[in-house]
Parts: sequence; C-alpha cells; structure tokens
Amino acid sequence: MADTFTLRILTPEKQFADEPAEEIIFTTPEGRVGILAHHMSMFAAVAEETIEIKRDGVWKVAAAGQGFAEIFDNKADFYLDTVEWADEIDAVRAREALKRAEERLKHETDHIEYLRTQSSLSRALARIKAAETQSHSQ
Repeated sequence: MADTFTLRILTPEKQFADEPAEEIIFTTPEGRVGILAHHMSMFAAVAEETIEIKRDGVWKVAAAGQGFAEIFDNKADFYLDTVEWADEIDAVRAREALKRAEERLKHETDHIEYLRTQSSLSRALARIKAAETQSHSQ
C-alpha cells in the first residue's frame, strides 16, 4: 500500500471528501500542483479546473470551483465553492452552459455581469474537462 495523507474537500453545502489519498493534482493560478504524503506545508489558491485524486492506486477526477488549499501535517484541506465528480456531470448540459456563457460574453457591457459570465464559462470548461478526463481514464 502506498503512503497516504488525509484529504478533506469542503464546500459551503457539503463535505465532499474526508479520506486517505495517495496523491492529488490540482490547479493554482500559477499552474498545476501535485501533492504526495508528507508534502511540505503550503497554502494555495485553487483555480476553477479539474482535481485528480489517486486512492488505492486508482485515479478519480472531479470538477472544482475556486477556493484555497491548506497542506500541513500530512493533511490536505480544500475549501472550494463547488466540486463534483466527473462521472456525475452531464456533459451535454455542460456544453450547453458553455455555449450560453460564450454568447453572453459577446454582449455583456456591465463589469459585474461580465465577471459572472466569465465564472460561468470557467465552471463549464472545468466540468467538460473533468467529464472527458474521467471517460478517457476508464
């Protein structure tokens, strides 16, 4: 059995994960980061993208919203606005949401609405990527 660390992923609505993990790969604004057991302590912003989790030798993919991660004492705590397993994502709906967001971006003039639309676009892209990544790894 590979060395593990405790992984917790929390959103405002639920506790998504609280389990041992062998590895996690996630995206920060600076790029992709991989965490293994006994990783040095760190605090990082989490970008809206996929999160890949290795447990019992098997990789599983989730679409993650924005948030932050705190790595310390052989634990990785993620506090995210949203997260969902790739195999629970309706890829057709995600592509439709992407098209709607892209169309809204062409016409938005209000700054706040533009930022909301950008967030919708990022979320749809993360969901599509997660669904496609999970389907390719099976």
